[in-house]
Amino acid sequence: MKADAKTSQEIEDVLKRYAQGYGKKDVGTLMEIMAPDEDLIFIGTGKDEWVQGSTELKKGFERDLSQAESIKVDFGDLPISAAGNVAWTSTMMTMHAEINGEILVLEGRLSVVFEKRKNKWLIVQLHFSIPATEQEEGQSFPQE
Repeated sequence: MKADAKTSQEIEDVLKRYAQGYGKKDVGTLMEIMAPDEDLIFIGTGKDEWVQGSTELKKGFERDLSQAESIKVDFGDLPISAAGNVAWTSTMMTMHAEINGEILVLEGRLSVVFEKRKNKWLIVQLHFSIPATEQEEGQSFPQE
């Protein structure tokens, strides 16, 4: 069900903080918006980027931030849904990472699940993926 205006704004604010955390290369800001749970799941674009738990997530953020001189995150339209203390969104996300003086642009798909605890929305699950470039439009499977 579509989230009300208040919930939508609160979720947008959390995602702005996510983008700011990457932009400022600030692990503390990123961790503040994450649930401190050991069943928290973050899935990134790398083969090894299936992270579970806040301890491993912190290491993952530190790795991301150490491997780029700068990072900028932009989101597409944010259709936000909610039911009780759970909210979710799926959108396009673009990450611009400066690596060795060159800008790498990752255009991907983002899905995020949030849980409201003590009047604060926290991310409990996030999945960022990049579409398979070897798969032609209109095909359900990559062709060799």
